Amino acid sequence: MLPAPFTADFLNRLEALRLRTRKEVLGSRPGSYSSPHRGTSLEFADYRRYSPGDDIRYLDWGVYARTERLYVKLFREEVDLFVYLFLDASGSMAFPSAQEKFSPASHTALALAYVVLANHDHVKLHLLQESSAAPASPFYRGRHRIISCVDFVSEVSPKGPLDFAHSLGEHLRRIHRPGKAIICSDFLMSASSYQRGLNLLRAFNLDIAVIQTLSPQEVNPAFARGSLALWDSETQEEIKLQWSTELLRAYRARLDHHNLELRSFCHQSGIHYSLFVTDRDLSEFVLETLPAIGLFR
Repeated sequence: MLPAPFTADFLNRLEALRLRTRKEVLGSRPGSYSSPHRGTSLEFADYRRYSPGDDIRYLDWGVYARTERLYVKLFREEVDLFVYLFLDASGSMAFPSAQEKFSPASHTALALAYVVLANHDHVKLHLLQESSAAPASPFYRGRHRIISCVDFVSEVSPKGPLDFAHSLGEHLRRIHRPGKAIICSDFLMSASSYQRGLNLLRAFNLDIAVIQTLSPQEVNPAFARGSLALWDSETQEEIKLQWSTELLRAYRARLDHHNLELRSFCHQSGIHYSLFVTDRDLSEFVLETLPAIGLFR
């Protein structure tokens, strides 16, 4: 059964979307994305000198009239797309609760998965966790497989610390086809950590999108003034401090700086970036914000 946000109207509107890719992809079946291979789509790619056995339907008689040499037209082959959805399942995704943060993040991933499936392309879900054997789903294809995606993420409990680059590296060992990688995470880690991880994805020639997911409590903490004990949701380390208006102001400034660094790094690296605060309506975010940043066409 689909989660509550996935109404019939929402699903119908998702079916009208298609992921945009900025790299040529290698697929296994005919589809609607450009491949570096030459094929027979309607998009012209190049010319090649005629060789005996070439299909004479693709001879360019205009070129022959000018040069008295036979050339055939080459067209881009259009193939299906492979999409890798990486979902952060570390302990920080359960703050202040899994329902308030991890569930909305997983719903975002499921909405993206449905767009891929409705276009008869391939999608695979990867969990980012501490374990070197963090699970990944098989490739799914066809809109009916959205139930399999729901079943996969519904069995997950976010927990433990996360070495972002290491976890991505373990998953990349099992990736053999170029395509599109989309990461749903809070990215509440050092800049060096997420930069190493995203650069790993770039080294695999993947077209990358980042969806930073934060809870409203992380954006605007509503702690009472005075003594406060906080626990790190990943390491369980305790921190004691005196909460005040000044500390809130300093926290917001630091978070804004962190998010700006992430957004700037993504922009400079050719990575789509968007911020999703989980009190926002999911359909509005997916149907309005993600097309606006160029994730869909």
